[in-house]
Amino acid sequence: MYLPARKFFLFVYSQSLLVLFDQDIEKARELSTQLGAIPFTDSFHDFIGTKDLSMVVEAASQQAIFDYGKLIVASGKNLLMMSTGALLSENLFADLNSASQTTGVNIYAPSGAVGGIDAIKAAKDGLQSVTLTTRKPPRSLSDTSGIDLENIDRPTTVFDGNAVEAVKRFPFNINVAATISLAGLGPENTRVIVIADPNANGNIHEIEVIGESGCMKFTMENVPHPKNHMTSYLAVLSAIETLKRACGTEIQVGA
Repeated sequence: MYLPARKFFLFVYSQSLLVLFDQDIEKARELSTQLGAIPFTDSFHDFIGTKDLSMVVEAASQQAIFDYGKLIVASGKNLLMMSTGALLSENLFADLNSASQTTGVNIYAPSGAVGGIDAIKAAKDGLQSVTLTTRKPPRSLSDTSGIDLENIDRPTTVFDGNAVEAVKRFPFNINVAATISLAGLGPENTRVIVIADPNANGNIHEIEVIGESGCMKFTMENVPHPKNHMTSYLAVLSAIETLKRACGTEIQVGA
């Protein structure tokens, strides 16, 4: 399943896809056809009121979470969000957390394009440093700073800062920084390095974690999704696996 980086939602109930929502109705129509004539709408009011709707999957943008996240959770719908960078807003995090406690629904944040999240969470209380180094082809980066990525002809560090700054600079590319920071030392204390590398064949994430339990290093060399080069294929697979776990009743391994 292709999950485009735009304001787009999938609705799931009892492992069935009920309705698609996109502000661009033609995009919704196109995907509906690909998925077998699934009902679609460009009206948030209509789609949130869909009968038997129990879960919303966001495959859109951080802005979509800011616009609709609290409304979704407050309406009693479970939420699976891909744009985890939005959670680094303290106000939004607090609002979603409060709404989920009030309605009793769950909010799921897939591990996305990286691994080792369970180990980072386990070692959380004794962590000393967490560093994420992401290396991507320039064309796979969407940088809000206006830097000229097109003319980069050698490996170039385009960002070195914390996770908060990273998700603002690269809202479609570095949601993994938010996920790692929330699992570990927090967004202010998680270092993120982004390298634009024209020689890179895919999206490479290297995580180094140092703490009382020892030193952990994880390296993911991901293949970009064939229909969206800004997203790793693994991120899509991670969303699908999270959906299966959320909708299933089997023993949860590594949860």
